[in-house]
Amino acid sequence: MKKIFIIFFSLLALSSCFFNSNKDGLTSYDSDKFSMRIPNNWEIIQNKDGILPKPRSGSIELAVTAKEEKNGFSNNLLVLSEDLKVEISPGEYVDSTSINAEKNYFEYSKIETKDITFADGKKSKVNIFEARYNNQTPKLKFLQTADICEKNKAYYLTLAIPKNITDTTKYEYMLSTFSCKK
Repeated sequence: MKKIFIIFFSLLALSSCFFNSNKDGLTSYDSDKFSMRIPNNWEIIQNKDGILPKPRSGSIELAVTAKEEKNGFSNNLLVLSEDLKVEISPGEYVDSTSINAEKNYFEYSKIETKDITFADGKKSKVNIFEARYNNQTPKLKFLQTADICEKNKAYYLTLAIPKNITDTTKYEYMLSTFSCKK
């Protein structure tokens, strides 16, 4: 009986190692337009009270923020959508949106551009830079990328994190989990 209990407990412990779907600290977010994985300790911001800024063009599809605030700032992710009038690749869209980045941010300094492959198999670029939203905000690190879904619908993802984070690998991974729905 003791051996059976030990074997059963061992199998249970071993199976929890293999079937833990939340091992990376992310949870699935699914809408009728796209899916992606977001940190399980972040919360979705509902725009009931109009707290989210109105984008220059397009619509806010998803706004997520970390629950904990440090130095008056919370890590956050914003997903915007826009109907495109011309066919363009995701990488070309990222390039076109980054042209005016220096004008749209204060103290803009580009760090690097990397290739990214989304969960739906499409390839794009991710721009990594530091900047400030305005004169009152601290300088932050931004990761921006885009995917193009059916009917020329562009999804532009912007992730803001503290500038002292030097390894952005886990944030790049989070962005890569984006996938268009058909």
